[in-house]
Amino acid sequence: MASQPIVITLTTDFGLEDAYVGQLKGALLKGCPTATLVDLTHSIPAWDVATAAIAIRTSYLFFPSGTIHVIVVDPGVGSDRAILVAAGEGHFFIAPDNGCLSLLVADRIVTSMFRVEHPAFFNPAISATFHGRDIMAPVAATLARTGDPGQFGPAIAPESIRMATVAAAVRSADRLCGQVLHVDRFGNLRTSIRIDADQLHPDMFDYLEIGGQRIDRFGRSYHEALPGELLVLADSAGYLEIAANQANAAALIGCRPGEPLTVHLVRREPA
Repeated sequence: MASQPIVITLTTDFGLEDAYVGQLKGALLKGCPTATLVDLTHSIPAWDVATAAIAIRTSYLFFPSGTIHVIVVDPGVGSDRAILVAAGEGHFFIAPDNGCLSLLVADRIVTSMFRVEHPAFFNPAISATFHGRDIMAPVAATLARTGDPGQFGPAIAPESIRMATVAAAVRSADRLCGQVLHVDRFGNLRTSIRIDADQLHPDMFDYLEIGGQRIDRFGRSYHEALPGELLVLADSAGYLEIAANQANAAALIGCRPGEPLTVHLVRREPA
């Protein structure tokens, strides 16, 4: 029986205008020609490690066990910041030590971590501005062949790495205050508020305020609002999303990532 092909996902802030993504893929395939490469996203905002941390935290579990996730959002490239190989829940993660792995560590998904130090695994010619191609890709290709994350350098405690500041929700008695984390290509707004029993259950929702707009409708899907009407719902990763049926919510509201918002909670009379 043939072994399952190794899957390697790519998360970068490279965009698609330049040759960087192609060179990264070439370096991976040079080291492991049988790998299946999956573009998770190359549209992380430039140098935005917090958005990269959210992207990988909300996406890794949709891939098969053994997948290697390469995250190249690296504003400190060429400096003395470390490169890390982490493992947890049957997955591997390769990223700079700059916060990209923050949420995987905070949520205790990563159970072991190693600092990449052995140059025998690197490209012989290393560009100080492209460690993704010249260090991370060869390391990922070797890992795909061997499955051994400990060969690249010493073990470190996951909690010792640099953590990014990822916006969270702040709760008071009758409201949750958060902010917009991301605007997708449809104009839907992912917020920093999670839809779960600990933070916000739909039954707790009264209305949301953002950018001078009040949104009263909490739906399960977009079609529960009229075309062009704003609503809130749980997005596919469990975050509170502000959207509009067949319209661009960000344009309707006039907001961007970082915009503050307030969810007003249903007042419950004491028993």
